[in-house]
Amino acid sequence: MQLERKAERKWSAIEVKVKKPLSLFVVFLIWSAACATMKSEGSATLHMECNVPDAMVLLDDGLLGRASELTKADKFIRPGFYRVEVRHPNYYSYFTEITVADGGVASVKAELHPLVE
Repeated sequence: MQLERKAERKWSAIEVKVKKPLSLFVVFLIWSAACATMKSEGSATLHMECNVPDAMVLLDDGLLGRASELTKADKFIRPGFYRVEVRHPNYYSYFTEITVADGGVASVKAELHPLVE
């Protein structure tokens, strides 16, 4: 009976030693995968220019950010077809449609005009 307990103790010690490196390896794999996908949402790039820095940019009716943020740094998006809207309460909205290929760059230059009173 004591031999069996000693064998069980050795076995549990082996399990602990194996589990630690294995769990570290799994964490490393998950972290690596996350880093690889953190760069972008896809493999296409949206370059934005706008004359009104506070204007809001929408991509397929979803808020992408302020024009000033997007003019400083390009935004990574998935390849495909998009409807772009740039709007500000004191200006007429700007609309355009873009199609971005895999690895491509879409440039949008929005010139907003003030509302007529």
